[in-house]
Formats: sequence, structure tokens, C-alpha cells
Amino acid sequence: MKKIYLSLTFLSSCAALLLSGCSTDSSMDFYDKLEEHATYEQDATTLAESRSRKDEISVNTYQAVLDAGAEEIKRSQNEREELMALNEERFSLLEQEQSLRREAFAKLDMQELKDYVAELETGPKREGSRVIEVIEQREQAFTTFVKQYTASMNAEEKLLSYLTEKPNFVKIDEATADLNRTTRQATATLNDFNRLTARYNELKPAFYKEVGLNIK
Repeated sequence: MKKIYLSLTFLSSCAALLLSGCSTDSSMDFYDKLEEHATYEQDATTLAESRSRKDEISVNTYQAVLDAGAEEIKRSQNEREELMALNEERFSLLEQEQSLRREAFAKLDMQELKDYVAELETGPKREGSRVIEVIEQREQAFTTFVKQYTASMNAEEKLLSYLTEKPNFVKIDEATADLNRTTRQATATLNDFNRLTARYNELKPAFYKEVGLNIK
């Protein structure tokens, strides 16, 4: 029987976006919007970390049942109940995280930020455009991650439905392969999101420096 390798990259939850500083020029509005965005990101990251811990518990439980073999699968009613409860909690945490991130992106008002950057001189405009670009890339990456993570959760539920007192091992193997595939996709996209987050945190100080914000 194939084993589940649910990648623990899910534990690498999205980095919080932390900045502090002050400015008296018109760039403060831009800064304030990014700071508000950062607050939402911190709350979303807390949810992501909680979900990731439950991901780890879930994969370890699945793996323990499958490693124990046919007889354990037949006797694993407690584990099945635990997995069902975990899946509900993970779905709930994902929905809360998604809601926060959607609100965070919506409050940025990207068109307003683009209009502001368009009026800047060459250096600040270049750096500001990079910040905006990576914000949009992060939003798309997270949207894709949600779809792929949801697909992996659906694959888990399908596998769970086969872990019964009369297990069908052909279907279990097929469901495990599907779970591995959807998990790899979600993990790759989450890695992209985290990479973009790191890039975002690199670009912001460069932009703030260009427009004369005093970051401390």
C-alpha cells in the first residue's frame, strides 16, 4: 500500500509583514495603507500557523493508520472521528484566513496606490511599481493556494471514506495518490506565496527610502 506524504511545508506559514516608521510627506498615506494591510496579515498568519499545526496532526494520524495495516484500518473508528473533527477545524481556519486576506487586499485600493506611484519621480516610481506588482502576485498566489489546499482537503475526505471496517485497498491507494498530487500542488503554491512575501518585505524599505520615509 502506498503511504501518504503530506508535505509539512504547510507548517511554513505566511510571514507577518511588520514595519514601523514615520513621515510627514504625502507618502504617509501609502505607508498607512501598507501598515493597515500588515495588521490583517499578522492576524491571518496566526490562523495559518494554527491550521498548519492541525495539518501536521492530521498527516501523522493518517500515516499511523496506514502504516499499521489492514487490521488497524478496520479498528480505527477513533482515528476516523479525530480526522473528521480535524478536517472541520482546518476548513474553518482556512475560511477565516481567506476572509482576512481578502479584506486586507481589498482595503489597499490598488488603483489609488497605482495613481499615487504614477505621479512619482523615476526612482520612487520604479520602487513603488515593484511593491505594487508583488502585492498583486501575492494575492493571486494565495487565491490559487486556497483552491489547491481545498482540493487536497477534499482528497483527504475521500481517502477517509475508504478507511472503514471493510477497506477497499485499491481505492485507498488511488485516493492516496490523488492526495499526494493535490498536496504537492498546494505546497508549491504556498512556497511561491512565502517567496513573494519575503520579496515584498525586501522591496518596501527600498521604496520608503526612495520617497524619504523615516523608517526606524
